[in-house]
Formats: sequence, C-alpha cells, structure tokens
Amino acid sequence: MTDVRLRLLGPVELHVDGVDVPLGPARQRTVLAALAVDAGHPVQIDTIVDRVWGDSPPGQVRTVVYSYVARLRRALRGAAVARRHGGYALDIDPACVDLILFDHLARRGEFEAALALWHGPALADLTGEWVTRTRDQAAQRRLDATVGWARARLTAGDAAAVIDRLRPMVEEHPLVEPLAAVHIEALHRDGRAAEALDRWAAVRRRLVEELGTEPGPALRELHGLMLRDEPAAPSTLPADTSAFVGRRAEIARLTTAGPGVQAIAGMPGVGKTALAVHVAHRLRGAFPDGQLFVNLHGHTAGRPPADPGDVLATLLTADGLDPRRLPSGVDARSALWRSRLAARRMLVVLDNAAGSAQVAPLLPGAPGCLVLVTSRRFLGDLPADAVPVTLDVLAADDAAEMFRRLAPAEKQPEEPAKNAELVAASGRLPLAVALLARVLRRHRGWTVSDLLRETRDRLLDVTAEHASIAAAFDLSYQGLPPGRQRFFRLLALHPGTEYEPEAAAALAGATRADALTELDALHGDGLLIEIARHRYSMHDLIRAYASSLTTPDPDAIARLMDFYAGAADGIGRLHRPGRTTPAATRTLAWLRTERANLLACLDAAEDPPRIVRLTAGLAELLRRDGPWSEALTRHDLAVEHASGVERANALVDRATVRRLTGDYRGAERDARAALDIYRDGGERLGEANALTVLAKALSRSGGYPESIPVLDRAIATYRELADGPGEAGALVELGIARGMTSDLEAAKELVGRALDRYRELGDRPGEAYALRILGITHGRLGDFAGAHDLLTGALRLYQRLGERRGAALTHNDLGRVEAGMGDLPEAVRSLRAALREHRRLDHPVGQSTALLYLGSALRRTGDLSGAATALHEALHLNREIHNRSGEAWVLNELGAVHRLSGDLDRALTAHREALAVADQVPSPYDRALSLAGLGRCALSRGHRHEGAAQLRTALGIFRRIGAAEATELAAEVAGLPA
Repeated sequence: MTDVRLRLLGPVELHVDGVDVPLGPARQRTVLAALAVDAGHPVQIDTIVDRVWGDSPPGQVRTVVYSYVARLRRALRGAAVARRHGGYALDIDPACVDLILFDHLARRGEFEAALALWHGPALADLTGEWVTRTRDQAAQRRLDATVGWARARLTAGDAAAVIDRLRPMVEEHPLVEPLAAVHIEALHRDGRAAEALDRWAAVRRRLVEELGTEPGPALRELHGLMLRDEPAAPSTLPADTSAFVGRRAEIARLTTAGPGVQAIAGMPGVGKTALAVHVAHRLRGAFPDGQLFVNLHGHTAGRPPADPGDVLATLLTADGLDPRRLPSGVDARSALWRSRLAARRMLVVLDNAAGSAQVAPLLPGAPGCLVLVTSRRFLGDLPADAVPVTLDVLAADDAAEMFRRLAPAEKQPEEPAKNAELVAASGRLPLAVALLARVLRRHRGWTVSDLLRETRDRLLDVTAEHASIAAAFDLSYQGLPPGRQRFFRLLALHPGTEYEPEAAAALAGATRADALTELDALHGDGLLIEIARHRYSMHDLIRAYASSLTTPDPDAIARLMDFYAGAADGIGRLHRPGRTTPAATRTLAWLRTERANLLACLDAAEDPPRIVRLTAGLAELLRRDGPWSEALTRHDLAVEHASGVERANALVDRATVRRLTGDYRGAERDARAALDIYRDGGERLGEANALTVLAKALSRSGGYPESIPVLDRAIATYRELADGPGEAGALVELGIARGMTSDLEAAKELVGRALDRYRELGDRPGEAYALRILGITHGRLGDFAGAHDLLTGALRLYQRLGERRGAALTHNDLGRVEAGMGDLPEAVRSLRAALREHRRLDHPVGQSTALLYLGSALRRTGDLSGAATALHEALHLNREIHNRSGEAWVLNELGAVHRLSGDLDRALTAHREALAVADQVPSPYDRALSLAGLGRCALSRGHRHEGAAQLRTALGIFRRIGAAEATELAAEVAGLPA
C-alpha cells in the first residue's frame, strides 16, 4: 500500500513511500493543494479553477486542469486522483494531509501533537487569493490551538511553560485577546500578580489606541478575578477521558447553544455520559459560578432511581449550603435551589435520568444556567424549551481511534486490519469498544486475533472484570411491561433490519395501530432507533441481545413472509414491460424503501411459492435499480422454483435483465419459452408481454427488421385486451425500430400514437417521454421547427412534474435542434444552461451529451478552440462512464475540429478510433459519421477517389436509416468522381 504524506503547513511537499516527490510548477502544486484541503471528498472543477486562478483563468482552463491532474496521478503512484461527482477527489486518507491532521488533533485536544506539525506559514511557497485566504485561516486556527494548549497546561499546573511559549507570540499578535488573556492568566497563576496586571493594562492601552475599543468580556472578567483573588467555584465534574473521540456535530451544537436544558438521549452504551462530561469540561469557563455533576441512577443495577429530594440535597450542599439548613420536602428544596441559582451562571449535569418526572424538580429557573441531562429514554415531558440531542454509534474512524487510545500500545501495529474488524464487530458502540480494549489489557498474552475470535463467539458476555454489554441491555429490558418484552423479542426474528408498522403488525399478529404504539415506546426506551417517520431500526448488539432471548416462532415468520409476498406481488403486477402508470410510479417508492427487507426475506424463504412471489414483486425494482448480476441470480432461483404461468412470468423477468446485460440470445430463449407457456395456458396478456420482451431482444441481436412483426402482434393483443399502457409502450418500441430501419416517417407516426395513448391514460411521465422521443425523431428527419415545438412541450411537462433530469436532457435536445435551425448563438446558450444543470445534478451522461452538442455548435460558429475544450471534456467523461457510443460520436466531432484546424494526422486518428468503437457497439449511425470524416480527410489530402468512396458508403448508411445528414452529404458527393 502506498504511503503518502502531504505537507501544507509550510512549503508544499509530497512524500510517497518516504521519498520526496517533485511537484512541478507552482500552478500544479496549487492544484494539489486545492484537492488536498478536501482530501477524500470531491472538489468540483469550477472550484479548482477558482482556487488556482481566481478571476483570471487561462483559455481552455479545463484542459489545463486535466493535464495537471494527469501529472499528479503519476507523482502519487498508487494513490489516485479519482474522478468523482463532476470533479476530482484526492483519494487518500485525509490524515495524510498535515493541515487536516492538525485540525483533527486540535479538535481532540491533542494540541502538542497538532502544533508540532507546523514548519512555517501554510502554503508558504504559493500565491493567489485563495492561497492567502487559506493561509490566514490556518494561521488563526494555529492561534486557537495554541490557546487551547495553553489552557490545558494551566489546568495541569504548568504556568511557566505557558509563559515561555506564549511570550514571542503575544509580541507578534498583541491584539488577539484570547492569546493575551491566557498569557496574563499564566503570569497570575505563576505568582507574578503585579506583572500580570501591568500586562493587562498594556493590552488595554493598545486596544484603545489602535482599535478604539475596550477589552472584551474575558479580559474584563480576568481583571476582576485578579483584583478580587476570589476562591474557585464549586466543581464536582468527573475527570474527562483522554480517549474521548468524535461527536463533532454534537459538541459544536452543545457548546454553542448557550444556557438552557439539553437532553442527551440514546441507547445503552452509546456514550451519553462521556459526551456530557466532555462538553461540561469544555464549557467550564463559560459558567464560572460552578459545575456540578450528579448521577440519578435511572438504570443502575441493584438500586432504584434516585429520589429528587435526595438529589436536591446533594446539589445544595455541593453548592455550599450548610446541611443543617436543608428544608424538608421536594418542593421546598427545589424552590431554594432555584433561588440560589437565580443570578448565577452554573452548569449542571444530571446523568442517567429515569424520566422527566425525576428531572423536572432539579431544573434551575435561572436564565444563565446550562443543564445537560442524559437518559436512555426520550424525555418528552421536559419543558418545551428543552432541546433533545440524540446520539448514534461512533463513526468507523472514530471508533477505531478510540480503540487505539485504550488498547495496549504494543498491540497496535501488530494487526491493523484486525483492529478495524474488531471495531466493526463491536457495532461501533463506545461501551463495547472500551470493554474490548480493557479485555485486551487484562489478557496481556492475547493478540487482537485472539480477542476477535472470542468476540465472535460471545461478545455480549465478554467482561474485563464484572461489567458486560448484555448486563447494560438487560437493565432496559427488565423495565418493559410483558407485552412489550414479547414484541421486542419478536422483532429479532425479522430477517431484515428495519421495521415499519405494517410488517411489525404481521410479525406480532397485532393491528397496525398497536404495532406503531409498541415501536414508538421501544424507541422512547432507547432500544430502537427511529430512522424515518414510523420507521425504526435496532443496533446490531441490541439485536443480538434480543435474539438471545428469542425462541423460534414459525407462525410469526409465516405471517411476516405472507405480508411481504402479498404486498410485493401486488405491486409487481402493476409493472409489466412497456408500462409506467402513475399508480405504479408511486408504489415503486415503497419497494425501494423495503428493498433490503424484501431481499432478506427472500434469502430466508424456503417455501417455493413465497420465493416466486417475492421475486416477481421485486422484478421491476431490480430492473430499474440493479445490480443486474444480482437480479439474474434472483430470477434464476425463481425460474427454478416456479411452474405454469408463474414460471413464464419469471422467464420474462429474467429475459428483461438478460437483454440489459447484453445477453441477447439468452433473453430471446427465455422470452420464447415464456411465450410457449402463455400460449398453452391461454394467457393473452402474458403473451403480449412476452412478445414485447422478445422484440427488444431480437432488435439488439438479429436486427430491427425481425422485431417489427413481433411488435405488431404484441400491439394487436394489447388492443384486444384494451390494455392502454402495454399498447403505448409497445408503440414506442415499434417507433424506435422503424426509425432504425430507415422509416423515420413511420417512427414519427407510431410514437405520435403512443403519445395519444399516454394522454388518454393521464400518464404524464409517459407523455413527457413520448414528446421528447417524438421531438428527437422530427429532428432526425430535418423538421427542426416541429422538433423544437415538441421538445418545448416535453420541457414544460418535465418542469411541472419536477423531473429535473428529464428537463435537463430535453435542454440538450433543444440545443441540438436550435443548432440544426441555424440559431447557433441560442444553441450555445441552451447547451451551456443544460450543462450547468447536469453538473448540479451530478449526471455524467447528461454532461457528456451537452458537451458533445456544445462542441459541435461551437465548431460551426468557427470557435475551434472552444469546441476542442468542450469535446475533450466530453471524451474524458464518456471514457470514465464507459459510454462507447458517446465516445465514438465525440471522436468524430474532434476529428472534424482537427481537420478544420489543419491537423489532418490527428483528424484521421480520431475518425479511425471512432470507427473501431462504432463497429464494437455496433452503431450504423456512428459508423457512417466515421466514414464521412475519413472521406473528408482523404479529400483534404488530395486522395479524391478514396475520399469519394468513403463518403458514398457513409451516404448509403445515412439513407438506409433515414438520417437528416443524408441531405447535406448527398450535396458533397454530387461533384465527386465516380
């Protein structure tokens, strides 16, 4: 594996496998820096251009970017600069970039290690507006980290080290108040009170003289403390853990929320207490009147939840009240508690709450206090202004870092891959990660592999001394009523991992309303995770715990399987080849949501009828969303288990996917086999469906002419059955076939009839699609005005439907038609707008088509440089997405640009490459374009007979398929030698 280290904190340097790698000119180094600051994430090309060149990019800037990226890929060896989401990503571990590692370490409080990464100003050898901004921002973060380091050293009692390190920095940055404040505080703590006061006065004088402002609150408060020399406020916070990692979003939210009530909820072991204590330590300075912590024992083994009156007694005495003066009763103590805090700024952590009723009397009424409450339950009855904060498990990187910090250091380098596997086995639950690290410390002779084997066998019961994960979960389970315990156990029988009310109701033999009540209650108890409205999931370890309590229940599983099979099969019947109805479009959303559950049930199903019904219900989703390899595997199993009409349905589904994967002969065999079954059983609708699928397979393997009579029979059958959606879909397919067999007029008529049927059916997406295909057909016939009207109608409809991708594709087609009409400026404007939209949608096929049409339009305006830029980007995209037909078309356009530029060698190379691709696809249209390009190059070289022969061959193809290009080419050929 390639070891990459990239230095931005100083001159930009790259080290690959320990070797210093030359990075070329300054612009190329800036491109690398522009990618490196977002390592692991895509950076749009426009953003790269802005960062490197600002408002003055060179001509053909994207080509320049591609060139720099290609060189950087070579320099990085095994570490790729990957094309991703319309831009590029430096595909390395972000921690390999020192600037990102610095921020990561600083956020974790590892300030010493973070500051050691600096070797001078950031991006020291680069220039530019973005470089300057980035350098200034990094310098500010360096100052912030220095202040953080200083505060940590002060907490540790090392004021002298702070004074020594900060002395040159406060001279360089005399007006940075946080830096000045921590320096002055260090002087005061080191017993140099007079010097501290003198320094404070000097800082104030400079602020007034140079900025015209008085010192801020922190400096003023520090001044008052130095003058009063007051004793410290009460603090009963537990120690913060050095192993705390992650939770960046939650920490940012909690540390910026200000006074109020923040209720942290989450499943057992997710790290609620650790987060609350960590945040409390970070906020100590904002609440100078005290920081108190109390355990409410809401879920503590062997003892009941703490009584609010006893808790108030603890809080009041910790705040300095003489215990002899404690009033009796919860109400009196609560009133005294609120009175004492009325004008103070205090932070209170109420840990492990049983419920809202326990917490309510403990809340201060003071506007300057912050209360952090933790509970396994969602505390919905707290005051309305209480803010809920829900914790999930740690991110994978954070869980791995937590294990690294807690496990014995000598075990770390030994098996890094096993470490990651162990963390994954823990479900990234902080309780489990910490427990496994402690087990490894206890068993010094174990390797990580040993612990991993032990974990796989009995993770729930592993202990480092007494505590286990199962024991933590058992406390929550035992508090549930018996009916809810049963419901919880039944959920563990579900083959999938997500639960919605209908499926849960089937599993439990209950009503939907009752199931929803139980799901919501288990979520409130911290045993389920709500991932969407009325949709829940269970952490892997809780699921394992629930499974350990469960006994087989065949009746429950049968009810669940029957529910999914019936629902999926019912939806599947709405989806047949060539059909897209509004109702069917809505049901696809349910299939997509339930996909993982349905596949899990299919994997678990043993009864052949259920396997067949589930597969049939999933067929349309697998066709649309793939992966097609998985779809074929599923359909193979369904074909094996099915009989009669159901076998024919399964064969049609498999034929559809085989055609999509390029297995045209296999698709034809399946479609014919299904056709025989349907005919024997008198299933006319199935016969029509099989004919449609057969026609599609024939058109791709044996040519379009053979598919035409098959489609005629399918359409006739659909008409007999009054099946409008089937007829419309087959008409579109027949129109495409007619168009590809040189009968574009017939194609126009057929797609027009399909359009009428879609309108009769009220199928608006089908109508928009038919309008677009009809517009393209008119354009191919040279009827650009008619094409423009049709495409404009399609565009309006797509926009009303909110179909942004369909609208953007129609913009592509409109741009091409406008170019055909001779309105090249409007074509260029339309295509540039379409390109912007495709980039926003991250739609590479749409981008490549827009760039192709744009390059063609720019070529015709005489802007050969602009055309080449657009076409090179289109070629790059088509090759990345393996769009061979698009690649051939672009190569032919590039050949034309090179020929017009006088570079006949490059033109011939482009057309020959296009011809090779066209023959591989195969695509007669692209073959004709390639031959026409080669013929024009031959004529330009004076080879008139060779050129004329190639142009005539191209003309014959264009005429055979009815392409509009035939007219222009015929005029060229007319004056050439025979």
